[in-house]
Amino acid sequence: MKKNCLIIIWSFMMQPDLPAQNKTGIENYNFLSSKEAYVWMPVVHHKGKKGVYTEMRYNYEEMETASVYLGKSFSKEGELSYDITPMLGMVFGNFNGGSLAINMDVEYKKTFVSMQMQYTASSDAKENNFLFNWTEMAYQPVEWFYTGVSMQQTKMYKTGFKSEYGVLIGFLVKKFTIPVYVFNPVNKNRNFIVGINVEW
Repeated sequence: MKKNCLIIIWSFMMQPDLPAQNKTGIENYNFLSSKEAYVWMPVVHHKGKKGVYTEMRYNYEEMETASVYLGKSFSKEGELSYDITPMLGMVFGNFNGGSLAINMDVEYKKTFVSMQMQYTASSDAKENNFLFNWTEMAYQPVEWFYTGVSMQQTKMYKTGFKSEYGVLIGFLVKKFTIPVYVFNPVNKNRNFIVGINVEW
């Protein structure tokens, strides 16, 4: 998560729905880079009928590291829709510690904003503590296409924020969503993220 790389994402998840219904998702992330080794990062999550939310990750906070999160989702469907999920997590492997996180999605007409933020503290060395934020905002002018901007920020212990800014486009073909991100698009350190998402 903290490395600059080309990311190809295959994501299989259920379409967000009313809070009274179950939602389960399996996401399979593959990180590829000319400068970094291949990284596989699976994420599994489930939201129950009462909004109880669980999530499991691997290679997300650090390589060869797993994490388990438990939280509660607060959702509303309408002209202004939102889903807000605060979570508490345990991290173990090459990185050991705990994490506070929140996932937020807001949609109004043809515009949506999505944010994921977490503060993760190491039980081994506080110098490994970090704050991470991913935010994106997009506009969907037609049913099959959207475009917008994205930002990711990482702050390690006693350091300033390292920020990357990018643009995104996305294509919707039946149940498939294909987002394409380009970070640092105007310099030689540009990074790409390509996703293939399936929802049902």
